[in-house]
Amino acid sequence: MTMTEQQILANMRQHFDQLLDFPEDQWKLTLPHLSVKTVPAKYSLQSVGEKSTRHYYIVDGLVRFYYITPDGKELNKGFYKNNHIVGSLSAIILDEPCRFAIETLEPSTLVSIDLGGISATATDTSPAWQRLHKYSCEMMLIRNERREAELLTMTTKQRFQQFVRNFPDLFERIPQYHIASYLGITPVALSKYKQQWLVNQ
Repeated sequence: MTMTEQQILANMRQHFDQLLDFPEDQWKLTLPHLSVKTVPAKYSLQSVGEKSTRHYYIVDGLVRFYYITPDGKELNKGFYKNNHIVGSLSAIILDEPCRFAIETLEPSTLVSIDLGGISATATDTSPAWQRLHKYSCEMMLIRNERREAELLTMTTKQRFQQFVRNFPDLFERIPQYHIASYLGITPVALSKYKQQWLVNQ
């Protein structure tokens, strides 16, 4: 059964209430700045060079962050699934164009969060929103720090094994060429070594 927009937003509020205590009266202040959208796979949520005042809460589906090199090569930065808030921190905080793109990998249902609108109307009157915003920023920073550590301190084999441990449910959902890009190797190399690396975990 397909959920209505009202049900989706109610479930979103329940999720945040369990995490951070989000009272109903404060949640109502944010509702005018939330909109539900259902989009197909390969849908662009954010383009490189675009300014944005929005983040997205993933209700259902899968998205990727990726950079584009000057010669047009796509390099995957990360993958995100249900109950994650995704977007660019630097684009919001520094009011600058986003350096990476965000795209759905599967048909997805998301809640678009107008951060500009919330900041103007709810930031000072909703401590719960302040907690959520702080939590969201902290989670993004933690993910970035862990990703940086993987790239700087792990071998390709270790990065692959870490990926499988961290995302066992995503390994079969994400196309292999996207996983190869995330690991920093070619699809041919991943195909050659992945069974050996899986056995040696």
